[in-house]
Amino acid sequence: MDSSVFRSVNLPYPQRLYGKDHYELGLRTAALSGGMFKPFITMLAAWARRNHMEYRRLVAEIPRRRKILSAVYPDGLRELEGMARGSGIALDDMLAARALSDSIHMPRCTTFGAVPPSTRGGKTILAWNLDAPFSLKMFFGNYPLFVREVKGTIPYLCVGRPWFWNMGILNAEGLGCVVNGVGTRDEGDGLTPFELNARAMETCTDVAGAARVFQEGPRQATRAMSANMLLNWNTTWSDRHGNLSLFEYSHNHFHRQPAGEDGIMASANHHQFLGRERSGSFDPLEQEMIAGSYSRLARAWALLHMYRGKIDPQVAGMIACDHIPDYSLLERYGIGGEWWEEKVDDSTICAHAWNMKKHLMRGELSKAFMERQWSCTMYSLLVQPRDYVVWFTNGHPCRSYMRPIYWGEMLGAEAPHPPDILSPRELFKPGIENARRGMFMRDTRRIDKWRTRQWLFVTGLIERGAFRELDDD
Repeated sequence: MDSSVFRSVNLPYPQRLYGKDHYELGLRTAALSGGMFKPFITMLAAWARRNHMEYRRLVAEIPRRRKILSAVYPDGLRELEGMARGSGIALDDMLAARALSDSIHMPRCTTFGAVPPSTRGGKTILAWNLDAPFSLKMFFGNYPLFVREVKGTIPYLCVGRPWFWNMGILNAEGLGCVVNGVGTRDEGDGLTPFELNARAMETCTDVAGAARVFQEGPRQATRAMSANMLLNWNTTWSDRHGNLSLFEYSHNHFHRQPAGEDGIMASANHHQFLGRERSGSFDPLEQEMIAGSYSRLARAWALLHMYRGKIDPQVAGMIACDHIPDYSLLERYGIGGEWWEEKVDDSTICAHAWNMKKHLMRGELSKAFMERQWSCTMYSLLVQPRDYVVWFTNGHPCRSYMRPIYWGEMLGAEAPHPPDILSPRELFKPGIENARRGMFMRDTRRIDKWRTRQWLFVTGLIERGAFRELDDD
């Protein structure tokens, strides 16, 4: 093996990770991570040692994980061996870190998809509001997109970092995927959803092929209600042929739900088609915090039906910005209210911590913490598999610009570059504004807030003087 793969390299944005095999891909991943990877592993190890239950779980899981990967997905094991070799970390520690890092965050995402006849101009669109703790952004950064390719497999575009949280969203054959975390009680060993996703992206050209990968498994599912939810996924898939399906699964059960004649699909953080009596997915009577998922799902379905036949990136972006809850799916559980009244926690497609201050005022510290952790849309993405275009928003879609990026060239796809669509490198040219700020937005910088206070003070003096003169007259 060429020793150059062990050296850290400064790759130009956007990152493209290539290996002649999965082992070399792992080596290059370790090299690309620079100084971030090892401290991250050290942090996870220290956390696990303090958490005795988590530590015992990891110790028991490592031999099983190695055995399953060796038998079912040896390429995945070879990639981890390369990462361990390139970073100087033992393979068992790498397996433990991967298992732990996949489970420590609490995602609350909303996804939807649309294909003809619901779309305008015959387009295929997948949308994903990635809701996760803002602390995750210190690992993901402002631009968490990269292409990975192993010789002899299909290249694909990922969300995450090469060494942390790889979620494939678009491959060179025009197969697209968006993800929700989901709680379940039907648990068992198998391939993690990250590994199933990677396998489908590397080998499949259409939705039917991806369904076979998930159906054949074996599927790992983890008993989880909150913090481990990302170890279980709902996934919405589409391809350049106009197919659209939702996959819901647990360890022992799998269900593929194709879009109907209307060509729309929506998903949140619970199972809506796979029977919850089989998968053990939760409802609001069992877990109060899941009520927001029902609200977001109902609102997404309502907006998709409302705009049927007119859905394009602009309309999909508008749906992603929506702030109105919908309690129609919650009425059977005795939860409801009018849309203008106090919101249920985590109940809007564009997620904000609407109720955090209310919980703090009531002394509900745990609820305030969970609301702040879950109700934050970190990124928003619209994927067009047929055109190899991803519309990317860094932050809340209601506050930040949505930028179209053409990935066909980096993926090696034979597709024309649409006019007026940025390439990945053009997005980061000097002068491009990726976010908008204003005096009436809460995300202004400290200097902006100071200037705003000074401006309001000065204009207030002028206005009071003017009205005083008016009153004297």
